[in-house]
Amino acid sequence: MTIAGSDSGGGAGLQADLKTFTSLGVFGTTVVTALTAQNTVGVYRSMEVPLEVVEAQFDAIVMDFQVKFAKTGMLPSPKVIDLVKKKVKDYGITLVFDPVMVSKTGYPLLDQEAREHLRQLLKSSLITTPNLFEAEILSGVKVSTKEELKRAAMEIHRSSGVNVVAKGGSTLGGTDVVVIDGEAMELTEEGISTKNLHGSGDVFSAAITAYLAKGYDLKTAVRSAKSFSTFAIKHSLDLGKGVGPVDPFSAVEWKAQREEVREELESILGELEKGGKLINLLSPEDKINLGGKTDYGDVASLAGGIIKYVNWTKIDGPILFNLDNLVSEVLRRVDKRYGISLPLTPKLLAWTEKRGIVVSGESLSGDLVLVKGKAVLLGRSGSELMKLIEEISK
Repeated sequence: MTIAGSDSGGGAGLQADLKTFTSLGVFGTTVVTALTAQNTVGVYRSMEVPLEVVEAQFDAIVMDFQVKFAKTGMLPSPKVIDLVKKKVKDYGITLVFDPVMVSKTGYPLLDQEAREHLRQLLKSSLITTPNLFEAEILSGVKVSTKEELKRAAMEIHRSSGVNVVAKGGSTLGGTDVVVIDGEAMELTEEGISTKNLHGSGDVFSAAITAYLAKGYDLKTAVRSAKSFSTFAIKHSLDLGKGVGPVDPFSAVEWKAQREEVREELESILGELEKGGKLINLLSPEDKINLGGKTDYGDVASLAGGIIKYVNWTKIDGPILFNLDNLVSEVLRRVDKRYGISLPLTPKLLAWTEKRGIVVSGESLSGDLVLVKGKAVLLGRSGSELMKLIEEISK
């Protein structure tokens, strides 16, 4: 369950939470606490959901679903905060508490009275995920270094008795400090330079919740959520005129595209092996390769290659990703997705002239690229590349 506000721009709030839940394979329910009119530039209007409607959402969900874990997002008033505290206790729900008090840029989102009520809700949670500014407020420790972030996290744990992930954000190079059962550790992934960070905190806390729902222990859930949210930041979307959203679906799409490319290459190889279409283009001394690329920059190719063996073509090795070979090198530098390296023969050059194929060298901008004495034939899709191969081999 996500207990949060709605972001009409779709990048944060309950929308980001639901995308994260779905991407990680758990079913999400929602208790909507506030409606906002916002986009990537700013928040233009906000309306708190009436308390009785918030309560009715809780009751309706738990009446029908077995909700074991929930996370909080925007809780707009002391009354809503107190209701959430009561309902979580009544229904025995384990809470991941994202204390939405201050934006990641330092802008205050709640008044002092609401902050005091949040402190009480904090004590009812399993773990809390404050950003750097929220960690300062909850701990009373001014944070500008990793060591100070650790002190803040330990103080929150000491004073509240709950586990903590204090997020350093871009200020501290993406390093977080985790305190679980009194043990502190740093959590670091690759640093990513991007302005498009909208929803990153929501995705992180939602990912922790999802991994807990899947049965992960808390430490593993936190580590996994860090990797997941880092990937979402790395592949954030440059949408709108302001701060674009991170993309929690990117991890799913990345895997799907890798499988799609692998299947396409297997299909092409099956056609080449079955029909012997490359026989007329190869000599026994030649070894060529076939590759395909995802939108995420991963290139799949054969571990060995394709050779002529007596009167048929022989495929050597499995399809693997990100090998260093000629076809992979070219595909990383062009905008087309599929390619096959071929020996540079008079027949091939004659075909390109007859067909009107654009041949290029160092610019790597044509349909047939010449590199290191070999040619790489390119296609926007696997089927387009296969048609070109069939034409050449006639």
